[in-house]
Amino acid sequence: MATIKYTENDLDKTEILAELLKKIDKIDADYVNTISDEIFKFQPFFLTVLLGHRLDVSTDELEEIMKIYFIIWEYFRLDPNIQTKQVTEPCFSIIQKRNIEMLRYSEGETENNKLEIYTADLQNLKSKSLLTAILFRF
Repeated sequence: MATIKYTENDLDKTEILAELLKKIDKIDADYVNTISDEIFKFQPFFLTVLLGHRLDVSTDELEEIMKIYFIIWEYFRLDPNIQTKQVTEPCFSIIQKRNIEMLRYSEGETENNKLEIYTADLQNLKSKSLLTAILFRF
């Protein structure tokens, strides 16, 4: 059975993310406005994607999606590159296309093969702890 290997760095980040999860559960309107302005300043496309969901989901679902975006933002804002490397629509489209291709590829595979495929892909993920926190939030 395939297993994902976690590094010491992954485990260290887990503590940071546990604190972020607690923080996000206590946000208020001032926080939402301040962080939304900050996201728009440094990563406008990131905020655009969030706002694009507002017509497709309920208010409660949008609030949960927003909290996940804020967890991601809080996590990556610790990195100084967040202010210099913008996520753009073409970059987002390339990654989205890759993910869709992977899902299509795996459709015809057995459950064991799917597990191997996803494990191999996730093993290369730089922020395994962040993915874990997002999945926990769901």
